[in-house]
Amino acid sequence: MLIVALLGIGCYLLATTLVLQQFFTTQTHTPRLVLMVAWPAIILHLLALGMTIIQAQSVQNLSVINVASLVALLINIGLTIISQRQNSWILLPFAYAFAVVLLFSNSVTPSHYLTSLGDRPGLVIHIALALLSYAMMSIASLFALLQVYLNYQLKQRRKLNLHNVPPLLRIEKQLVRLLQIGSVLLTLSISSGFLFLDNMLAPSNLDKVGLSVIAWCIYATLLWGHYYRGWRGQRLVIMTLTGNVLLAVAYFGSRLLQSML
Repeated sequence: MLIVALLGIGCYLLATTLVLQQFFTTQTHTPRLVLMVAWPAIILHLLALGMTIIQAQSVQNLSVINVASLVALLINIGLTIISQRQNSWILLPFAYAFAVVLLFSNSVTPSHYLTSLGDRPGLVIHIALALLSYAMMSIASLFALLQVYLNYQLKQRRKLNLHNVPPLLRIEKQLVRLLQIGSVLLTLSISSGFLFLDNMLAPSNLDKVGLSVIAWCIYATLLWGHYYRGWRGQRLVIMTLTGNVLLAVAYFGSRLLQSML
């Protein structure tokens, strides 16, 4: 597992270097070369994560680091696909760097939270939808932060020394599209929890459910305001980031607290 993780880290770092060269030099942008390194990195990440999670045939290791690494993997897959279709390569170094940190941390200090999902398909569906929705909203948050940065630079009338950066209007359209997809996945995730889990409203889960529902309300209000009230700019960014923070606390907050106690 260590060798696979180190190879994945190396490929991520090389892909990050290739992407950064395109923004700080006047070289011709060559996405094919980046993808030739990025996709092997993602595959190696998947293999390393699979070997870490699958401890035995009927037991899985769903530690906080493993779940966070799985989210990072989903973010990298989604963001790499988006970058192939649109000019959003500038976000890849941040996503890849996060994956490198998690892969390295799990290799140096592995953690364990063993559970069995083999006989609970409903729970598997719920977890998968929750992770997909959070990954999608995290990608949306990256686009929101990019929009903040570019808008600030324009207001300060500073000339960007970056090449191959997408225009603001395209960033906002992609942000809204990601919010739409993420909201659908979040709706399915919450619904599947009530459908498949008997302890969804147990006292130990009330904080997770409550924060997830609040985040859903924020995203629903945001999309409604965007289409019917023309909300854009700063309001769009703030509500996107707020919803993502609430989801992060809902998904990881209680687990982190338990691990520290």
